[in-house]
Amino acid sequence: MHADSIGANIDSYLARLRNALGDISSSESEEILREIRSHILDRAEAEGPVTEQVVNQVLLAVGDPQELAKQYRADAILRRAASSRSPWLILAATLRWATTGIAGAIAFFVALMGYGCAVVAYLCAILKPVVPDRIGLWLSPEHTVTLGYWNGRFSGTEVYGFGIRPPFSFVLGTLGATEGPVRELLGTWLIPTALVCGSLILIGITWITRVFIRRFRRQSIVAAYAVDGNR
Repeated sequence: MHADSIGANIDSYLARLRNALGDISSSESEEILREIRSHILDRAEAEGPVTEQVVNQVLLAVGDPQELAKQYRADAILRRAASSRSPWLILAATLRWATTGIAGAIAFFVALMGYGCAVVAYLCAILKPVVPDRIGLWLSPEHTVTLGYWNGRFSGTEVYGFGIRPPFSFVLGTLGATEGPVRELLGTWLIPTALVCGSLILIGITWITRVFIRRFRRQSIVAAYAVDGNR
């Protein structure tokens, strides 16, 4: 009866974990559950006689099934993103990853900023023939270079897009108002330049994010096990 109670506690924990794993494939879910069951039993046996109290302590140390499942769900989508060229999948994966730790938050921020810059570049190429006097690569009196939309004002001048102000300022949006005229640097050459720039940013950010995912995607679960193993 005592052994039945121990098994029931483990089965109850694993059932909660299975439900929390959500859209992970059944084969992968079963593999995860086998891994966690083995981990629980190994931990319990390492403590000495396997009693209900020991098993309950191990289950508490392994962690809440909802939180553990969140890490596995993030890892599953990251595994798909690591071999994908889809910006939408990469953004969705890094957004989910961002909820599990600092590495994910960094990856999501980098991907969001990079893809945002690519979108600005493509929009500038598309809109340049429509509003040629407002779209451009603008140089301000503060030596700020910004690709984007100029508000048309000589006082309280603002350019919305992405820009660089020496020595280290970079922003997606606007670097703030400036006084004095801005000068457009490229004219109609902006269109091919923006298309090339947008494509290079898109390719570069996708590559950087995928490398980052491959390097760090398992870190949260491995770290969690390391912490659990020392409890």
